Amino acid sequence: METYRALILRNEDGQGTAAYESVTAKPLEEGELRIQVQFSGINYKDRLAMNPKTRVVRQYPMVPGIDFSGVVTETRSSRFLVGDQVFLTGFGFGTDTWGGYREQVEVHESFVCKIPSAMTAKEAMILGTGGLTAALSVHALGELKAPAKILVTGGTGGVASHAILILKALGHHVTAVTRNPAHDGYLRSLGADEVILHSTLLEPRKPLSKETWDGVVDAAGGEALGNILTEVRYGAVVAASGNLAGASFQSTVFPFILRGVTLKGVDSVQAPRDLKEKLFGLLATSWKSAQLEETLRQEVPFGKVLEVLQNEPQGAGKDLIVFE
Repeated sequence: METYRALILRNEDGQGTAAYESVTAKPLEEGELRIQVQFSGINYKDRLAMNPKTRVVRQYPMVPGIDFSGVVTETRSSRFLVGDQVFLTGFGFGTDTWGGYREQVEVHESFVCKIPSAMTAKEAMILGTGGLTAALSVHALGELKAPAKILVTGGTGGVASHAILILKALGHHVTAVTRNPAHDGYLRSLGADEVILHSTLLEPRKPLSKETWDGVVDAAGGEALGNILTEVRYGAVVAASGNLAGASFQSTVFPFILRGVTLKGVDSVQAPRDLKEKLFGLLATSWKSAQLEETLRQEVPFGKVLEVLQNEPQGAGKDLIVFE
């Protein structure tokens, strides 16, 4: 069998190591396909995976990369043909099962999604896990009459950035939240109508404050979420997907029992394949943004990924891995 190159993490007595290694491609089993990886993303979870102390990765050796896109080169699947453009995100890839930081992937068809004909493999991975989570969050808000007033937390992260793009494509008024005033310009370049500081959401509120938001995409969590709930309009939804600002918050029952507010959890890891394909279909058409590439910080050749992962990211946007 031929060989391919992969970035492999190992844990030597609690000390993490990472190196490019040559891997022998394995024969396909029934229902599997072989994918030539073309693009992958550097996500927050991928950076955490580099350090064994985070326990994001629980078994070694491991290939990181929680999402990737590429082309089918061999198939024993009735659902996919050679030449199909596909993507994969979630289901524990890159943390529990070898992920996308390798030139080839052998995987069962049940985990793989087709890329819509109106979308490229590059666009699919600019979106990646962050774009999928944003789409799931907007989907969770339900049908809203434009222009609805939507709050988006999460600063310049992937979920927040793509949520802004989607919501603006749908004609909504978006207020973005950031901790860093220097990110005002980036958020407005994506379409945010207003930008407010995260600290303003930590100021004390009454159990029920003025109804302000027709919906909320919360990718940050933390104490601010409790205050946000007091400002959500009657019957509206808060879609929560992150905990970068903290894993706990305080609230009362009043937003729920007096205003019918729904706090809905959003998980992209176990999201059904059919739903992923449906949402990517929307992201290729009616939810598509002309500013999609504005969310990119840089394109990184696969051979330079280790160097990028070993340094703190500078500025806003996503690092996209490009395979030669």
